[in-house]
Amino acid sequence: MLHLSSFCQLNTGGFHAGFGVDADTRAGYLKYGPTTGTISSDDWFSSPTASGTNVIDTSNASTYRTRLQAGNNISFVKRMSVPLYTNVSGRIWLDAIYTRDYITGNTDSTTFTGGGKNGDDPANWHGIASSIPDKTDLIDVFGHMRRNGINVHDSLWFFTGVSTVGTSGSRYFDIELYKNHITYNSTTGNFTTGGPNAGHTAWLFDAAGNITQTGDMIVAVSYSSGAPTVEVRIWTSKTTYNTITPSLFNFGSSFDGSTTSYGYASIVSKSGTTAFGSGIANLSATPAADTTYATPWGSNNTSGWSAQYNSLQFIEVGLNLTRIGIDPALYSSVLSSGACGSSFASIFFKSRSSASFTSNLQDFAGPFDFLQTPVLDYSLTGPSLSCATTTGTINVTNNTTAGYYTFSTTNGTITGTSSNSAQLSKAGTYFVQAAVAQGCPVTRTDTVTVATDTFPPVASFYASVTADLAHFVLHGGNASASNYATPFGGSQGLLWNWSGPKGFTSSTQTPTTDTSSGLYQLTVTEIRNGCTATASNYISLAVLVKGNPVLSDPRNTTTLSCRLTNNGLPGNTHLVVNTPTTNNATLVIHDATGAVVYNRNLILQKGRNDIALSSRLRNQLHVVTLYINNQLTFIKKAIL
Repeated sequence: MLHLSSFCQLNTGGFHAGFGVDADTRAGYLKYGPTTGTISSDDWFSSPTASGTNVIDTSNASTYRTRLQAGNNISFVKRMSVPLYTNVSGRIWLDAIYTRDYITGNTDSTTFTGGGKNGDDPANWHGIASSIPDKTDLIDVFGHMRRNGINVHDSLWFFTGVSTVGTSGSRYFDIELYKNHITYNSTTGNFTTGGPNAGHTAWLFDAAGNITQTGDMIVAVSYSSGAPTVEVRIWTSKTTYNTITPSLFNFGSSFDGSTTSYGYASIVSKSGTTAFGSGIANLSATPAADTTYATPWGSNNTSGWSAQYNSLQFIEVGLNLTRIGIDPALYSSVLSSGACGSSFASIFFKSRSSASFTSNLQDFAGPFDFLQTPVLDYSLTGPSLSCATTTGTINVTNNTTAGYYTFSTTNGTITGTSSNSAQLSKAGTYFVQAAVAQGCPVTRTDTVTVATDTFPPVASFYASVTADLAHFVLHGGNASASNYATPFGGSQGLLWNWSGPKGFTSSTQTPTTDTSSGLYQLTVTEIRNGCTATASNYISLAVLVKGNPVLSDPRNTTTLSCRLTNNGLPGNTHLVVNTPTTNNATLVIHDATGAVVYNRNLILQKGRNDIALSSRLRNQLHVVTLYINNQLTFIKKAIL
């Protein structure tokens, strides 16, 4: 059973916020704990078939594996597999880190000189290359923080894991989280800290015990034989420790620091029955048969490189910081600066020589940047709508961080949204508002202007006849007139769609057809935007090939007859049609070039029909054509 020292009893392993605390690093599987076997769970690493997501980036794994198998003593850092603050399966992943540390071998390059202790000002520590006991020699260290949902008020979980080279005897290590940056210079061996309170940053409280400023925190772990003990402490002033009663937790009995003014105070639960998380080590009933997966690049033990951890070599801990009472989202005064900002800036892994919190420090890995201040680093792409594309999507691409995005518009239409996109169906101005998480204030707003390309092409055509008078040649246009300047560029080409009598169709620019007279139509489509334009003409072989086409002009009023008359008044031409029945008709007038300049659909009543021709066509040579029930009935050249 895992114990949180002076705090409460924790579960031995568990599944929290979608993450498996099971002393194994594989997603989709729980190896140790109350529940074991295949499960949809996240973990540090993942196989392609696992039901769960790897928290740590595994790129270049084969390269690291090759070097480690060859005995190279190397150190490298891997960050989270997705951008900071990414929503993964409904949970916000704030940050994560893995480090492969140097191991002793001949020398470990990152160890403490004698005398360094927890509670010291980090500026007083000094790092050197030296040999240390294998049970204090850190190899693989892990840290990850997430919320169990997409809202800033969902539970905040901190997961960590550590492996050491040796497994004999008890082992002790710390994971320290700093409010302000701490750095290490490997050349000089010196540490530099931005903490204003004896090298750290103190937690501050109001008179009611509410947190008004977050500070440094340390998770101290001791374990042997699979029974780890965890202690959580926060950096505060001695005055605060002695005079303030925190509202959501209590101070414990321990307070340690290198000065009398500041130190690490233990914190204890106001209710000892609350479950605050879990922890577990990979303890196998048959140590030699332990098959705990290590990392994609393997690890090391006292015998050298191995793809697996030895029994008791790896320990994991998961802590619910919200239930403990130190989640900044619990306090309105630090909601924006802490929960919606950066609770911490650096993470540091250390090993100790004994269970005493102030025993000599041994090995270290880091410090590393952790939980950087969110900058909402993303890119936006918006669509261009057109006649062919009437809907589109605004997409948000997360770069180094992710956020919570909302979409709105003043004059467009949003038809749907997802976490990183908005679907729309109208041109207009759209707004993307970004926050670190749901419940946090908006800290970035972008405007996306969506335009629509509805610029049409120009359609026209004329007809000619082949030399043998057997076919029409239809000349489609106008590619030149369609290639005009627009905000979206010029024409990218036209598509042609013809139709005509007797089921005629064609998709070429200049098709040939037989000499069936009637209505021909051309629809041209601009490839760039799918917009169309249509032109139509009545084409007659007689109009095209005869100089003075005339059909009979019978005067018999009891049968179908047609005649032109101006009643002796030039410019006042009428078409008189006598029909024995009511019929549908179309009157078409061509100019001297054969182009249609006038057409009109008519209903001819039984008997005499007197049709005035358009006066705007006066004193010009034209060809008058009448179609009755889609049949060419009358055609005559005349000056109108």
